[in-house]
Parts: sequence; structure tokens; C-alpha cells
Amino acid sequence: MTKLAQGLLNWFENHGRKNLPWQSSPPNVYHIWVSEVMLQQTQVITVIDYFNRFIKAFPDIKALANAKEDEVMAAWAGLGYYSRALNLHKAAKIIASKYGGMFPKSFEEVVSLPGIGPSTAGAILSLGSNIKATILDGNVKRVLSRYHRVEGHYSKGPVIKELWKLAALHTPSTKNAHYTQAIMDLGATICTPKNPDCESCPISSHCLACLNNEQEIFPHKRSTKLSKPERNTAFLIFKNEKQEIFLKKRPSQGIWGGLWSFEECQDKDSIISQKIKQHNTNATIQMKLEKFKHGFTHYDLWISPVLIDSPGGSGNYYKKASLSKGVPAPVKKIIHSLE
Repeated sequence: MTKLAQGLLNWFENHGRKNLPWQSSPPNVYHIWVSEVMLQQTQVITVIDYFNRFIKAFPDIKALANAKEDEVMAAWAGLGYYSRALNLHKAAKIIASKYGGMFPKSFEEVVSLPGIGPSTAGAILSLGSNIKATILDGNVKRVLSRYHRVEGHYSKGPVIKELWKLAALHTPSTKNAHYTQAIMDLGATICTPKNPDCESCPISSHCLACLNNEQEIFPHKRSTKLSKPERNTAFLIFKNEKQEIFLKKRPSQGIWGGLWSFEECQDKDSIISQKIKQHNTNATIQMKLEKFKHGFTHYDLWISPVLIDSPGGSGNYYKKASLSKGVPAPVKKIIHSLE
């Protein structure tokens, strides 16, 4: 066992996180799977409430597999990166039909499921079944980059290949689940992106970045930081005389995949007018609401909400108070502003 692994295991006994809602004895692999997928793009403090609600709605793999897609998306709404929810649902159906509802235990089977990459598969097997498996999430990348002074950014192929080698080197055969949780906890609480607490770190005495006072240099940043591009769109908020709002389901692929949203088009008056008449020839613009920005990872979206009177509007029109469908965060924001 390497000094890094032994140091983390010793530290974990007194300082590791052991009371998160998806941690239990014995471990529940379904809970581990759901939490790891939620944690792919989201911090623990945000995930906890969503996890509790999701498990309450879908207590096991069978319940998730049998659920309707809209129910799954509604439970996920607000957590972002909605393809994760769609993939969870797809994978649950596969597990139910192919594995009799039992989560598979081989790496090859797990990594073949929708939405599960090598690191997530390793975490599920390690934490859920205490099978020796290697992980390399964002926290682990940071810890190993500092500990070994790994040159270059993660986006470079040779760098990520080197980090996988180092991750495998330090992964112990015994107490694998504790080690996996420990290195993730260290990255989340001690070896943080900014102002790491090296005095409290159990492996700082062997960390090359710490020994060279280069904690803020490693891991290396991208060589150039490009400003995010901006896009514009108009949300057409059709409201009939019953005060019901029109929503349509978005395609599974793309942003907000599988969620319900307003009619959308280019933010140009001529196109907005055309779209309104296509929807309802009797509809007229009531007012334009204040434009606002919604940020994504790779671009910023400027949204121009347009409130529209749609007399006689029927079909996918819903009461605001009884709306239970999964909607994107900016749609929920607009709906609340109309109350």
C-alpha cells in the first residue's frame, strides 16, 4: 500500500464523511449509483435534498424503471444537466430487464450502462460493493496533480492518461471503499481548488506541490481562457382565459432534454409574430417581460419572455398551481413571477 493510500485511510477513520444520506451499512448500491450520477456535475451540499426527494419518489431500481419519464424529470428539475436523469431512467430499465433488477457487479457491465463512465463505474463498484476499482473524478485529479506535480491540464490526453496510471497505483486492494471515499473527501474538504488546508492534510508531507509551495499552480490551468459566447432566444408564454399556461415537451437531446418548456423562437419581432399566429390566430402580445441571462457551462443564454393572451387556447395548457411536470429553472422562475 502506498504512503498516500495509508495516509488517507488513517485520516478517514476520524475525519471522513460517514453520514451522507446515501451512505449506509451495508451499502445500498442503488443509492450509491443515484448519488454518484447526481454528483457528476453538482456539489454535495446541493445534491443532498435532491437525492432525498428522488429516493422517496423512486425507492429502488424497479420503481425507477417503471416510472414515467415525466415523473423522473420532474423529480430532477432544477438540478441541471438533465441528460443524467434520462440516462438514469434508461439504465434502470436495462437493469430491470437484463439483470433482473439487480445492479451488475462487473466493471464492463456497469460502464456499458447509459450515463456511466469509467470513474463513476469505479466509484459505484467500490462504494457500493467494496470491489477494488479505480476512480478519477475532479477531486481525485486535483489531489494527484498536486501530490505528484503533474504537468499540463486534464484536457490533454497524455495528462489524463498519466493521472489514470497514478490513480491505479494508489488504489489499495484492501479497504477499497474507505479509500475511495477518503480521497474524494480530501479533495472536497482539504485539497480544495483555492486555499487548500495543507496544515490539516494527512499526505502533505509527501505532496510535491506542497513541498515546493506550488499548491496554487497545480493542477495546471488551461493555457487560454476563452470568454463564453452568448445566445438569444424568446420564450412565448401563452396564457388562456382560464389562466392556464402552454408548455411543450423538449426533445430528449439538447439543453433541458425531456423537460417541459414554453414555446421558443428567435428573439426577432417578425419571427415572434409568426410563431404566435401559428400557435393561435387569436393570440396577441400582452407585454414583454424583462430580459435576463441564464448561464450554461459553455455559453450564456439571454431569454426574452413574451406574455401572450391566448383566448381559447387548449391542449397542453396547465394550471400554475397544479403544475407537476419537470420544467427548467428559468421556466420555473418565470412561472413564479406570474403568480
